Amino acid sequence: MSKFNLGKAFGNLREEYRKIYWAGKAEVFHVTVIVLLITLFIAIYTVIFDTGFNFILLKLTNTLKSFLGGA
Repeated sequence: MSKFNLGKAFGNLREEYRKIYWAGKAEVFHVTVIVLLITLFIAIYTVIFDTGFNFILLKLTNTLKSFLGGA
């Protein structure tokens, strides 16, 4: 069983740190715009779906109330 070598561990850490890809300002800006557009699309889709589902349930409820003679 090998012993832990702190110097080798820091060397490996430095080597892995050099492999990290850091995005530039332009790429960060483009990805941010994409995320905001997708978020906006999902929000609009959710509002439309919720409004339509609410409308359908309201009509169904009113139809059943009138059919069954509810209050």
